[in-house]
Amino acid sequence: MLRIAIAGSGGLARILAYHLNETVHQFIILSRSDQPDLTTVYGYQVVVVDYDSQSDLQFHLRGVDLVISTVSGTPQINLIDAAAAANVRRFVPAEFEGPPARRGRHDPLDRGKSAALERLRHWTNQRRCVMRFTIFTCGVFFERFAPGGLASVNIGNSTGANYQGAYLMDIGNSTAEIVERNSSGRQIYISMISVNDAMKFVAAAVELDPQTWPGELRMASERRTVSEVLQWAEAIKGGALFSTDIIEARDLQLHLEQAIYYQDVYKTNKIHELMATEQRRYDFEQPNLNELVTINPPPESFWDWLRSQWGAA
Repeated sequence: MLRIAIAGSGGLARILAYHLNETVHQFIILSRSDQPDLTTVYGYQVVVVDYDSQSDLQFHLRGVDLVISTVSGTPQINLIDAAAAANVRRFVPAEFEGPPARRGRHDPLDRGKSAALERLRHWTNQRRCVMRFTIFTCGVFFERFAPGGLASVNIGNSTGANYQGAYLMDIGNSTAEIVERNSSGRQIYISMISVNDAMKFVAAAVELDPQTWPGELRMASERRTVSEVLQWAEAIKGGALFSTDIIEARDLQLHLEQAIYYQDVYKTNKIHELMATEQRRYDFEQPNLNELVTINPPPESFWDWLRSQWGAA
């Protein structure tokens, strides 16, 4: 039986806790503040921690085998240092998107992820440190296309890009802003999965023994072209074409410069996301975790998920 610490108490952490609660493993939730609903309604153990205090973090991480982080920035760096000092054996950083290897230097969408990985590599290279780390890669969450966007499941509150329509299309208003082909003229793909299924995969992976995990575990429900994603959304809404702005890959930089010039923060974020999509940031093949574990029921298809959110065509 493992002792697990989930860092954070937002939507991702709560969904993960729900699925870990179905296993035999013990877990605690590290939170900046009390979470009465988690303790009284669900019976979870919530520990209030100060992410600025190494002594506090190390105290609460004593005896923990695995840390799964959903916090970012300086709090996550401090958590990594404390986990290493407390002899935690495996750390999962707050990634849960595309393959980190495809993230460029000085990436505007980085949000502290590269710094966290650099810190983890630092500790891995220390001879006396027992801690190793594993990244969970899952591409794009279906919930980016949900009514209310990622905010509907309380995810991405610090990104400023969790609202409905922040990525590729606003299904509710039948509008889209997409890049269909890369600079070589090839169709652009994205790998996708629902948040619920992603966290089910993480919980299932725990049963494999984290000490056997590789450096990266990839999971996906589907891999589709951007064109297919849009077409399916249009079909769900009854078949009428969305009001769509298709941006050529060669024009993305110009659109970005215009958005920055006019200080349009929302537009800037959206163009950064389109540029990342064009660069295959959210695309991968051979999801190795799908091959290692089975979740029941199987991962929900994008079509079924769309239908559940927006109604049958």
